[in-house]
Formats: sequence, structure tokens, C-alpha cells
Amino acid sequence: MRSMLFSLALLLGALLSGGATPAPSRYAAGQVWEYHHRPQDTDSLLKIQKVEDGGKLGMIYHLSIVGIVLRNGAASSSLSHTPVSQATLDASVTQLSQASANWPDVDPGIAEWRQAHGGVFTIPVAAIVQIIDDQTAPPTPAKS
Repeated sequence: MRSMLFSLALLLGALLSGGATPAPSRYAAGQVWEYHHRPQDTDSLLKIQKVEDGGKLGMIYHLSIVGIVLRNGAASSSLSHTPVSQATLDASVTQLSQASANWPDVDPGIAEWRQAHGGVFTIPVAAIVQIIDDQTAPPTPAKS
């Protein structure tokens, strides 16, 4: 009886102090996912290349994204490194994929990101791709 009361006291103490263990993530390095993509990116996939604990940033998922169509003239392009939050993945992914793709090397992008003390995206992947597309699109000619 004494042992059971002690166990209950420990459990109650942990709950009141916020010591509950967070649920494990369903995301892991090496996974390839389909996601809510832009209409022109029908063959696009993302791959979780690396996962790390970012401290105050939370878990950081280093993605590569392939099969995107950018207005800069590239028929099909890829993003070799895109650091995102779990919320981004939760809002974006639809199902695991068995599709194979030629994935870019993520390591140079991660090294550059670390050197710049970069942050993480917290918006859906399709919105990230759209921002990149907007920033790299050729300028529209001025009307005279």
C-alpha cells in the first residue's frame, strides 16, 4: 500500500510540475513524404534528411524537396536544404511515399545554415516553395 501511494505521489508530482514526457514524433530521418503541393508541382516529394534538437526552436527537420517547377526557367528543380519545424510537417505532409528520387546533398546547406545561425520555417512547405519561386523568378518587363 505504501509503495502504491508513493508511486501515485510521484505521478501527481510529475503531472503538476509539467514533467510529462512529450509524445514521440512520427517523423524520422530518411522518410520520403508526399505533401500538399502547389498545382504545378504534381511530382514533388520531400525527404527528411536529418533531424536535430534545436533547443528553444524545438525539433528541426532538415528537408530536401524535389520535383518543383520554378518560373526561373528550370523545368524541374529541387531545394537541397530547407529547415522546418514539426508544425510545418504537420500542416504539409499527406502520406509516406515509396517513390525513389535523386536527392541533393543536404550537408553543404546545413553547414551554411549553421554558420549563419539560421532559423526554421514554420509555414507549410507549399508556401515555402512559393516564396522561393517568387524570389527567383525573372523580373517582369516594365510596361511603356
